[in-house]
Amino acid sequence: MRLFDPFFYEKAHLLVILVFTIYVFFSVYNKNARRLLSRPDRNYLVLIHIYAIVFILVVGLRPISAAFGDTVTYARTYDFFSKSPGGVIIERDSLFYYLMWLCSQFMSVNIFFLLLEVLYVVPIIIACSRFMKSNSDIGLLFCLAAFSFFTYGTNGLRNGVSLSLVLLAMTLIGGKLFQSVLCALFSVLAIAIHASAALPVLCMLVAFFVRKPRIMFIFWGLSIVISLIAGNSIASFFASLGFDDRLSDYILVYVDENLFSHVGFRWDFLLYSAVPILLGWYVVFKKKVYDKVFLLLLGTYMYANAFWIMVIRAEFSNRFAYLSWFLYPIVIAYPLLRLDVWPKTQGRKCAVIMAGHYAFSFLMSFVL
Repeated sequence: MRLFDPFFYEKAHLLVILVFTIYVFFSVYNKNARRLLSRPDRNYLVLIHIYAIVFILVVGLRPISAAFGDTVTYARTYDFFSKSPGGVIIERDSLFYYLMWLCSQFMSVNIFFLLLEVLYVVPIIIACSRFMKSNSDIGLLFCLAAFSFFTYGTNGLRNGVSLSLVLLAMTLIGGKLFQSVLCALFSVLAIAIHASAALPVLCMLVAFFVRKPRIMFIFWGLSIVISLIAGNSIASFFASLGFDDRLSDYILVYVDENLFSHVGFRWDFLLYSAVPILLGWYVVFKKKVYDKVFLLLLGTYMYANAFWIMVIRAEFSNRFAYLSWFLYPIVIAYPLLRLDVWPKTQGRKCAVIMAGHYAFSFLMSFVL
C-alpha cells in the first residue's frame, strides 16, 4: 500500500499531530485545574483516537522500504520463515520470532506488520485511557507526539511492542487478583518478545514496592555522579559480560544513529531525559502532591533512566535509552491531566509543556 514516498510518512504524521497540538493548545490554555480535570465535552476526543486507528492502518500497511529501517530486514526474515513449514529454532526473543513464523504460514508480510502495529498502538491507547481517564485524548496526543513514537512503530518492532505491553502491565499492577495475574502475564510476554523489557519490568516492581520519592531522586542523581567518575569502567564491565555484542542487535534504540554519533557523556540527551524528572520534583516536593500512580510512573522512569546514564559513555549506550523514554510522554502528561497542581493556571501549563514536547519532535525530524 504505497500512499506516497516512504520518506514522507513520519513528516506527514508530525504535521497531522501539529494540527491537533495547535487546536488542543488553544482549547485548554485558559482552563483552570477544575475545568481541565473534570469530564470534558470535547469533539476532538474522538478525532484523536480515530487518527490513532488511521495511523495503525497506514503505517501497518506501509511499503517494504529502507526508509523504515529494519522493516526490510524483518521482511526478509519473514520470507525465510514462510519457506520453513517445519518451524525454526530461535533462542532469543523467541515469542516474537515464533509469532513471526506462525503468521508467515498463512498471512502476507504486510498483514503481519499491521498486526504488530495493532500490538504497538492499542496498548498505548488503553494505557492512556486507564491513566488519564477523561483526558485520555490529550494523553494519547502526548504519546503520538513523542519523537520516538513513529520510529518504534516502523523500525524497532520488537522493542516497541514489548514496551507497549510493559506500559499495559503498569496499568494493572497493584490491582485485584485478576489484574495482578494480567500484569504478570503482560510482563512475561513483553520479556519473551524482547528481553530488554526485563529492565523496565524490574524497575516497575522496585517503584511499586519502594515509592519513596527521595530514594528515586537520590538514586538518579547518584547515577550521574557514578557515570562521571567511573563511567568507562562501568561500560567496560557490561561489555565484558557480552552486553556489547548482544545489544548490537538486541537492546536497540531505533532512532537515527547520527543523533548518537558522538561517544562520551551526552549532556544534551541527559537534559532531555531530565524534563519529566524536573516536573516530578516540582509536583512532589514543591507542590507536595503525592499520587501513587504518578510515583509508580516516575519511579519506573527514573530507575530505568539511571541505568542508561551509568553506561552513557559506551558506544552502545543509546540502545538503552528507550527503555526509559517509552514512558516519557506518560510521565509528563499524567500530572498535567490528572493532578491538581496549578489550581488557576493548569491549562496554561499543560498547553505550554505540550507545545514544547511537540517542538522537540519537530526539531528532531525536520531540522536535525
